[in-house]
Amino acid sequence: MSAFLGPIHYWLYNKIKIQHDIVENIISLIEETTPQLKIREKLSIKFGDTEIKPLEEVIDVDNIHGWLQNKISIEESRLAYSVTSLLNESSGALEDLKNLFKNEGFKVSELSENDSIDEIYKNINDTLLDGMPCDRASVIVSQDEKEILWKRNLCVHEDYWNSVGGDIENYYLLRDELIKGMLKKANATYEKLDEVTSIIRRR
Repeated sequence: MSAFLGPIHYWLYNKIKIQHDIVENIISLIEETTPQLKIREKLSIKFGDTEIKPLEEVIDVDNIHGWLQNKISIEESRLAYSVTSLLNESSGALEDLKNLFKNEGFKVSELSENDSIDEIYKNINDTLLDGMPCDRASVIVSQDEKEILWKRNLCVHEDYWNSVGGDIENYYLLRDELIKGMLKKANATYEKLDEVTSIIRRR
């Protein structure tokens, strides 16, 4: 079966797995702080079994694109639902979520102080789940050895948040914390210049 799969499919599935792990940690936080939400049970009912197994064991090779898109949709929905459920129960939990995302960013980061701007951006792009590659959710505007500037072309996340009555601003706030956590291992800083424009600078 692996003969049908290419590097891009494993690359995308790894991004799905990273977000799956983040959601699992959100679930653990909710079970610890607000167990009355019964979040795992609700997620299971709404989105089914989301166990992560080796890609070649589970993917539909007759519909690779559709299968991966469905997995993305499930993980995006689980993230939006779990975060929104927690914040609806306790608005003060936002700080806990920000810390969780920053810690997750640090854990998944493969960066070091010697990495170039290109390597830093690549690691971020290898981590963030921004739809399918063909969506081209982000585009680099400019770059040199000291900084890289990119813009969001389109938001591939908002529909998932709207569908659960959530606020897409919470997604981008937590996403920023994830990036900041990743950059703790790099000699670089991250800044949001406006709603759709971000920049990373080497120190």
